[in-house]
Amino acid sequence: MERNVIIAVILSMLVIVGYQLLFPTPKPQKKVETASNQLESNKKAEFPQQAVIPEQKDYQDIRHIKVNTSLFKADITEAGARFTHFKLLKYKKTLDPDSPPVDLINSPKFGLPVEIYPTLAPRLAISPYKADKLELNLAEKKNGNIIFEPVIKNPLVIEKDYSFKDGSYLLNLNVKIKNPTDKTISDNILFRMVSHPVAKLDRYVFRGPAYSHNGLYEEVKLKDELIEYQGALDWVGYGDPYFLMAIIPPAGNDWRVTFRRLEGKTDEVILWTPKITLAPNEEKEIDLKLYFGPKSLEELKKVGYHLANAVHFGFFDPIAKPLLYALKFFYKYTHNYGIAIILLTVLIRIIFWPLNHISMKSMKKMKDLQPVIMKLKEKYGDDKERLNQELMRLYKTQKVNPFMGCLPMLIQIPVFFALYKVLLMAIELRHAPFIAWIKDLSSPDRLPVGIDIPYLGGLPVLTILMGVSMYFQQKLTPTSMDPTQEKMMLLMPILFTVLFINFPSGLVLYWLTNNILSIIQQIITNKMLERSRA
Repeated sequence: MERNVIIAVILSMLVIVGYQLLFPTPKPQKKVETASNQLESNKKAEFPQQAVIPEQKDYQDIRHIKVNTSLFKADITEAGARFTHFKLLKYKKTLDPDSPPVDLINSPKFGLPVEIYPTLAPRLAISPYKADKLELNLAEKKNGNIIFEPVIKNPLVIEKDYSFKDGSYLLNLNVKIKNPTDKTISDNILFRMVSHPVAKLDRYVFRGPAYSHNGLYEEVKLKDELIEYQGALDWVGYGDPYFLMAIIPPAGNDWRVTFRRLEGKTDEVILWTPKITLAPNEEKEIDLKLYFGPKSLEELKKVGYHLANAVHFGFFDPIAKPLLYALKFFYKYTHNYGIAIILLTVLIRIIFWPLNHISMKSMKKMKDLQPVIMKLKEKYGDDKERLNQELMRLYKTQKVNPFMGCLPMLIQIPVFFALYKVLLMAIELRHAPFIAWIKDLSSPDRLPVGIDIPYLGGLPVLTILMGVSMYFQQKLTPTSMDPTQEKMMLLMPILFTVLFINFPSGLVLYWLTNNILSIIQQIITNKMLERSRA
């Protein structure tokens, strides 16, 4: 390889770690205040740090309502009519056959979704309800609902009606708010959710609150401050790369949302309605929708409301989305995402074949010109300006562009990054097997060998094969470096092998396949150049 090519490759690897810092997601228009200032400006609003389910000694006969569909099993406690479990039946926590399904409700210490209360009476968030049924079983696309009547009816009566449909992760939540007093009440109604990441994830992927307004997706990166957004709202929720819990409010209102970090990775999202004024005995309704499910493009597009924006691959999203669609297209016919990755790599290689061919020819010509270049350096070594002029004249005469040696690599770097994000974040690749020991293309490959290898656990066979293929590729590639530099460059396969050890096995498979195709193309190009000289 040309030295410039090697530098470009090294820099490209570093960008995997640093590009989030160099290209952060544009910050939404928002007002940032300290928690103390926010509470001072909203003295009536209370933000419960913990919302523990009341004990039966406080409220008699608190029951748990069961909801069973083909996609999920949910439990709703009558203490606040909130979800205590929401288990996704098609997604297991681990690859273990006996692993329980993923449960989206994971922060009961800090609250359960969805807590609904006025700022005047935050304790209504966990006050007791009575459900009209104890169990709801749905199948074959059937619909059903559960109505929760409040036991405490002061200062407001807040009735909740959950509607479910088999085969859908979208729920309807109708909230009826009635003023039972003889005085007019004006207040905001709050909808509160708390969550933290469902699965262990790479440190460079986003997990946390997010929202969409007018079709624009925004990620909220929390630390210690309280962040607020106010305006049009498509949806607001909490997600990691694989799963999403979102509230979809009625359209047309000026909504307010507050976000804050509670502890560790646990975040709070509160949706505030505009001020609601209720005359004595007046009743109003708020129709919300909830999405509790996977961040699958197909599922989210079926739901609408711009929820598909939640599948976001960062800076390289415009490239990553087409790659994901291509992977899904190949999977439709192969039923194996590993084979789909190989086919996608072949497709990418075909697209870049002309550029790579030009690059290889350029590097070969540069190698052939090295004796002439060395003589020019000896002759004009003390006159840099003259040396550059003579070199440019030589390149022009021989029709060689030195930059063409690294241009194809630079063009392919965004594709590499985009595929990295897809393989790390797309739920389609989660727990997707390839062959033999590779059971999860979104995780590093490890072949169990009967002994515990320090820091690895198993043998990274695919990664080692990638390093070996890179070595042979480097040996075949024409180079204009001196012998010392060539020996130094032989360390590159080792460096890349170490770098890729903890990368998703799907990405290693892509790079291995790409190396093999590069070797094949280099052999073909070398033979073509030999024929042209004969």
